[in-house]
Amino acid sequence: MERKEFLSKISGGLAVTCVACMMAACSKDETPTTPTPPAPTGTILLTLNLATQLLAVGDFVSDQGIIVVRKATGNTAASFAAFVSACPHQGRPLTFRKASNDFFCATHGSTFSIAGAVTVAPAANPMTARTVDVSGTTLNVR
Repeated sequence: MERKEFLSKISGGLAVTCVACMMAACSKDETPTTPTPPAPTGTILLTLNLATQLLAVGDFVSDQGIIVVRKATGNTAASFAAFVSACPHQGRPLTFRKASNDFFCATHGSTFSIAGAVTVAPAANPMTARTVDVSGTTLNVR
């Protein structure tokens, strides 16, 4: 086999392999996950101890499909924000970024304000807010 013929045959196989790899990388599973459904009114979804958790403004807890952030001092409901931790765009996980005081979806780049409003698309809907109530040092998310 001549060198030219060998290179021609091997480069065709490499091209097919490269195209297959690129297609696999670009066809990342985009099937949306199911966001946490609304809980019945009054159901406690998460309980936190404010004597040991969320001590400083900007502290957050992400647990059981909920993200809770301390946005102000004091142990009143208004000092906290609680949301479903699934992005309303496609149900992917959201994280809180303390440095920029916002929520971020790493999958598609959507960001949300501390109030849950969309600040960067592709998400078109706000985050799903949950109700917070505080009694002493116990915070309940409903």
